[in-house]
Amino acid sequence: MICKLLLITFLSLSVSLTLAQNPWDLWEAEVVKELNTASQVNYLSEEEKKVILFMNMARHDGPLFARTFLAAYVQEKQVENSSYLRSLRKDLNKVERWVPLQPEQDLTAEAQGHAIKSGKTGLVGHQDFKKRFDSLMGNPYTHVGENCSYGYETAIDIVISLLIDEGVQDQGHRHNILMVDFNSVGVAIRPHKTYRNNCVMDFGHRDRSGLNEVP
Repeated sequence: MICKLLLITFLSLSVSLTLAQNPWDLWEAEVVKELNTASQVNYLSEEEKKVILFMNMARHDGPLFARTFLAAYVQEKQVENSSYLRSLRKDLNKVERWVPLQPEQDLTAEAQGHAIKSGKTGLVGHQDFKKRFDSLMGNPYTHVGENCSYGYETAIDIVISLLIDEGVQDQGHRHNILMVDFNSVGVAIRPHKTYRNNCVMDFGHRDRSGLNEVP
């Protein structure tokens, strides 16, 4: 019985120490650098660049993201262990080395336009989605998607809240972030009349094979 109690105490201590560790320490610096695809882009804010980085980290190594940033976030924010959180952990455990999202100016311009308009009017949602993306469909993007977040201004809050997708039955925001086919993204964080801040992420898939490129 004493041995069992000691083992339980040790395991509890190990969990506490793991969660208290800085999540960044468990990620290789070279991997983070590779996933930070927006680091040299001059049309995104630093927080918008972090949104892309965190999404790419979740897409690159879902299990590690769950053990580090998700675990630390849940502990710090005291997030309820809901069915949405449990399903997120399961989904992340299936993700390994999805292609990183690359920032694109056209998707960023679309995200900025929608975030600014939503912010000024105080509206939420994907108004005129099809109309807004008509000019981008077919060339250069075969399919697109959009996430909208309200009330958050930091990248970690934005990304993890959308990944958990609490209350959203189809987890559409999570699926967009983790969709293996998406390889392009635009992000905009802007003020919002009703919710103080809003973030729009516009995703797309475009041919990056180089076969259509003229040398």
